[in-house]
Amino acid sequence: MSEAPALPRVLHGVDLVSVPELQAAMERTETFEARVFTENERAYCRRHANPYVHFGGRFAAKEAALKALGVGLAGIGLHTGLHDVEVLLGEGPPRLRLSGKAAAIAADLGVGSTSLSITHTRDNAVASVVMLAAPAAQCDEKGS
Repeated sequence: MSEAPALPRVLHGVDLVSVPELQAAMERTETFEARVFTENERAYCRRHANPYVHFGGRFAAKEAALKALGVGLAGIGLHTGLHDVEVLLGEGPPRLRLSGKAAAIAADLGVGSTSLSITHTRDNAVASVVMLAAPAAQCDEKGS
């Protein structure tokens, strides 16, 4: 009898952001916006009457992705790693683009696909990220 094929691992991260707290941080620290958000993300958010709810959604998505990768914000660095997770828009739902450290971690975990969901109100933004990764045995065989 043959073994059943190993199923992919499901990695999940979720994050909640207080929009007023994020807005206060952005207004208090002039460089915050450029350090945290890519140029494309900033342009998208600034096109809206209340950009802070959109910034909140993107910040939550970045943190949720890092949690799904098992490193969190502290593991990648607030000042260097948040550009490594970018929220992209186009046809269909928002999606993630990983680069730099985040992409390297995802590759080590065998991440093959990601799914992102963002929602927000005037006061809160929530993001959920699901990633499908190679079974642990396959990652171990590659030396991860």
